Amino acid sequence: MAAAQSSGPKPVDAVSARAVIDRIQSAGKTMAFTGTFVHQQDSVLHTSKIIQRIESRQPVTKVQSLEGHQREIIKTPGETRVYMAERQLVKVDQTGQPRAAFPEMFVGSAASIVRNYDMVKGGSMRIADVDAQEYQLKPKIDSRWPVRFWVDKRSGMIVKCQKLDADGRAVEQAAFTELNLNARPSASSVAVSFAGARQWETHDASLSPVAAPPALKYKAETLKGFELVGVYQKPQNATNDTIQTRRYVFSDGIASVSVFIQPKASGPLTDRARRKGALSMVSREIQNAWVTVIGDLPPDALNQFAQTIEWK
Repeated sequence: MAAAQSSGPKPVDAVSARAVIDRIQSAGKTMAFTGTFVHQQDSVLHTSKIIQRIESRQPVTKVQSLEGHQREIIKTPGETRVYMAERQLVKVDQTGQPRAAFPEMFVGSAASIVRNYDMVKGGSMRIADVDAQEYQLKPKIDSRWPVRFWVDKRSGMIVKCQKLDADGRAVEQAAFTELNLNARPSASSVAVSFAGARQWETHDASLSPVAAPPALKYKAETLKGFELVGVYQKPQNATNDTIQTRRYVFSDGIASVSVFIQPKASGPLTDRARRKGALSMVSREIQNAWVTVIGDLPPDALNQFAQTIEWK
């Protein structure tokens, strides 16, 4: 990659910042493309192939792992299917809660992002053979990951994105190494590639929206800037547990935090704060339930929030 052109960072006003984010989000949802990208969490690097096709004005995206276990993810607006060849298993999620996944990194509204982050414009860089513009989103509230990203100047597609620690080091990043924005993928190119996948075991990981969920008590200052964007739980007939698995989702427009309430028999993911890339997680035992918190926050910030949760 060529070095970035020398030009000092320039603050972007809120109106212009919203326009940049709106253009990025439109490109991610409306453009067909093919490419190869790398995803790095700390020192672990993975390479994947991605294909996106537009069907009835909706994106269908297929991601194939090129290293390790053979896996494919096929995502439509209402469903995500993960095909795991080594286990002959298909994990289906129809919850409907949007999740950030490269190159569609911003799932919140432009207004919520600008409310919580200041945008700075940097220089230009050639990435995956496209001319890209650098931007940085600096959190207005401490204990968030700053985000640096590069956008194809012609299409508005994100071609590289980094989440940074307090010293400016990337804790997680993804970038295209190859990108074809003139591709016209066929319907078969976004279908599952594994022969016999229809006969594989299917695991339904879907949760249903809860219209009037029980309130989750916590100290609001530990999650300042985040809003509750969804509450989901397993259908009542899906389990005999006295506690229904429930998920509370909070977002500040970029980062998301999920609180899972699970029966104690499920076991905790971990009883202390841990981090993998930009994702941190911690679990607590509260009465007869495990409360597990997973989010795009530094471990200390996530743990401070988790320790204030009350559940009855």
